[in-house]
Amino acid sequence: MKLKHIFYCAVVPFALLQLSGTNEYDYQKLGYTQNGKASYYGTKFHGRPTASGEKYNMYDATAAHKKILFNSLVEVTNKNNGKTAIVRVNDRGPFKPGRIIDLSYATAKKLDMVRDGVVDIEIRLLRAGADGETLSPQGSETQKGKRKPRRKVNIKKAQKKNKYLPRIYSIWGTEKYPEDFGVQIGSYRDLKNAVQKGKDAMEAGFDEVYIRVSWTEDRSQRLFRVSVGDMNATQAGDFAKTLDSKGFRGCFPKAHFND
Repeated sequence: MKLKHIFYCAVVPFALLQLSGTNEYDYQKLGYTQNGKASYYGTKFHGRPTASGEKYNMYDATAAHKKILFNSLVEVTNKNNGKTAIVRVNDRGPFKPGRIIDLSYATAKKLDMVRDGVVDIEIRLLRAGADGETLSPQGSETQKGKRKPRRKVNIKKAQKKNKYLPRIYSIWGTEKYPEDFGVQIGSYRDLKNAVQKGKDAMEAGFDEVYIRVSWTEDRSQRLFRVSVGDMNATQAGDFAKTLDSKGFRGCFPKAHFND
């Protein structure tokens, strides 16, 4: 009787795992999707350490997930409005029933979910961990595999109408207009730190370095984000691996002019 009992206890958990339809490997498969609810965390946690050891920065495109590997890239779609954002997983959570991902404040703002707080979303795994193949975001490629042209926007004209729109400069202060994606390697509130990060990238052999100047939501303080390169999303994903190997840990693709 004891032997039967032991056998039963060993088999049932495995059977339940199979019935659940999800195992640990699913969270590392490119293109893996998951539907549920997303929440976000903001000022209360700003500057606190995350599960990965990084300090949480509410202005970076990061997220918490229970299972997906740290430094994975995930595309998040707000089902209420169709807006999307790409985030890098650097924390664990959320731990409330029904919620599958916790987003940074900046990401919540981009998805237009700050007022709602919790929304229905779908996530799609674009890259598992810091290394490996990177998928393109949804809609960035046609069925034939050719990349769709990005919608042209008159940046200069828009900036004249709204002085708070982001502006991009070289580390020497020359205004620039890159058209596509770069790889973000740092985010700062002090311009001197951003310039130094840019110089570090140039000393490492990367000559296409930009500083993106934007504002906090209340427009009380400027933010300086440092990025390298100007390329499509797939190339930026591959380039992020190169930068990571050069010591620029936690870097990720980001569209130059999209918030």
